[in-house]
Amino acid sequence: MTTPTEDDIPSPNEAKGKKGIVMMKKIIQARSEGKKKEVSWNAKGQPIEPGGANFISYLGSYVRANVPITYDDWKDSSLDAYKELIWNNIQLTFNVDICRKTFVLRKAGLLLRNFRTSLAHKYLKDDNGDYLENPPNQPPTQYASIISDDIWRQFIAKRMDKTFKEKSIQNKGRASHSKYPYRGSRKGYARIEQDLVSHSIASVLFPVCDLWLNSIVTHVLSFFLSIFLSFVFL
Repeated sequence: MTTPTEDDIPSPNEAKGKKGIVMMKKIIQARSEGKKKEVSWNAKGQPIEPGGANFISYLGSYVRANVPITYDDWKDSSLDAYKELIWNNIQLTFNVDICRKTFVLRKAGLLLRNFRTSLAHKYLKDDNGDYLENPPNQPPTQYASIISDDIWRQFIAKRMDKTFKEKSIQNKGRASHSKYPYRGSRKGYARIEQDLVSHSIASVLFPVCDLWLNSIVTHVLSFFLSIFLSFVFL
């Protein structure tokens, strides 16, 4: 298992690629010095700025570098060791409370799925979205350092499987008929929402674990208060 390096960061264009490399170097350098990066969270328990974008980028890079793309079911118990590896690395790198673990691991699974989907669309399908008859038998040069030839061949075999293709076609059909297709950017809903409420009272941050605790305390106090009042007015 490896820590992501600048070679593992996708580079959609030169400017974004350089920015990603600089960001990753700073995060890794800080960790080597025993410093953890801070991450901000909204009231829904989602990472936002400052720190949210870098956190998600790092998480995605680490998942790509350490979890084989041949895994399709994130709930598979054989992935438990990978999940612990991810969580332990995140705790070493970022100041993230234990109450965030469920979100972090769920997000890791989504990022792995997005990576698999992206690879299939870019390298195994044509412009119409149909699978190629003769897909490349070696991993893309960009990911050669994190995807072995054997893993790549297994990935292709799974994607070319008749059952998988049929399921893919069904999913594609459902997506095309979605009533509310996603039209956002790579930011995701949390950071788009943050932009919309920037500088307003709605942007005040409360850890989701604190919100949960406060909610429980409020309900308990309300319960006993109602009992007290019922005796007072008897």
